[in-house]
Parts: sequence; structure tokens; C-alpha cells
Amino acid sequence: MNIKQLVEDYIEKIKDPKIAEFSKSLIDTRYEIKGTKTRLIDDFAKSLIRINVDFYELPLDNYEEILLAGCVIGKIKASPEEKIKMFKRVLPCIDNWGTCDTIVSRLKGLESQRKFFEDLLKEENPFYVRVGIVWLMKYQLKNDLYNVLALIKTVKNDHFYVKMAIAWCYAEAFAYDYKYMYDFIQKESDVFIRNKTLQKACESFRVKKEDKQALKMLRVKTR
Repeated sequence: MNIKQLVEDYIEKIKDPKIAEFSKSLIDTRYEIKGTKTRLIDDFAKSLIRINVDFYELPLDNYEEILLAGCVIGKIKASPEEKIKMFKRVLPCIDNWGTCDTIVSRLKGLESQRKFFEDLLKEENPFYVRVGIVWLMKYQLKNDLYNVLALIKTVKNDHFYVKMAIAWCYAEAFAYDYKYMYDFIQKESDVFIRNKTLQKACESFRVKKEDKQALKMLRVKTR
């Protein structure tokens, strides 16, 4: 079976020029965006697993193919160690927030591999760093909030999408320990991260309305 041709044919079948145009307006990537619904990519990943596809034969030539590989990793029955091995093949292809966040949201059950994601925080590649931040936020923050925040504070990368990920993580933390985060964010020296965190926290349905009013007062005015 020609897996590459199978994948290419399916993506060509489901692609939508309108979705592609919209996605291109939001996502900056070196890969071609065909324009598909993520749900259909997820469904296709399931069908590939049912026929015992060899993950290492999956093509990684466009945005959708990279997402597909990530979806397969998330759904396939394999050890955490094997999934990390698979993910290492996909990681160099992650060059935008869309691929990062979509794939990381499917990387459940890898708690034993936490060090791998922690080590990504030290990388120069901003999207490697973002992968690490988003994974820690999604799978570790709730039960290990203070240690995760301490790790995130060590990040030195000033890339826009790294800072956005940090702000997202901090905003999520407000839902778990509002009082702690109220003091924590006032010590944040990066005005962009501080203000974005407060903005995202105020947009969250998990932060009380009266608390949002207090958070708005913490924003630092910029020109």
C-alpha cells in the first residue's frame, strides 16, 4: 500500500479553498495549507490506525499532513517512549501556533515523559519552547501549579508566540489559584506578558466576574 498516495488523495478530497484562505490569514508557516477541518483529519487518523499504518511512512509535506501525523500519535496504541520517538519526527515541522496547539492537545498520557517537554523550554527554536509550555499547561499545571510556574519563569525566549504561550499558561493558572496568581502577576516584569495574561484571564469563563474587575486594575498602561 502506498501510504503517501493514500494520504495525499484523502487531503485533496476534503480540502476547502475557503478554509485554506482563512487559515493562511491566521497562520504563518513554511508549509502549504490545503484547508481542511481538523475533525476530518482526526477521523482519518483513526482509519489509518485501524489498517496498522506505519507511522514512519506518513508524509510530512504540508500543514495537514503534519497535523495528521500528530493526530496519529495521539490515538495510536503505543508506549509513552515510542510516542515521544514518533513526536521527535514531527517536532521539526512545527513552525506555527496552529500546528503546535492542535498536536499538543492530543498528546495525553505522556506524564512519564515530562522531562522531555521541560527540556524543550531551553531550546532556541521558539516553537519547540511553545510546545513545552503548552504541554506543561495542559497536562501538569492543575496538579503541579507552583512547580510549573517556576519552570515557565526560566524561559528566556522573547519570541511573540512564546510570550503568548506564557501569558496563556499564566491566565489558566488563575482558574486554579486566583489569590496566588493575583500576587504573582504583579511581579511580572515583562509588560506584554503581564497585560496579555490579565486580558486572557478576564476573557476566561472560569474567573469570577468580580475578580475580573480587580484584574483589570492591574494592567500596565502603555503608549
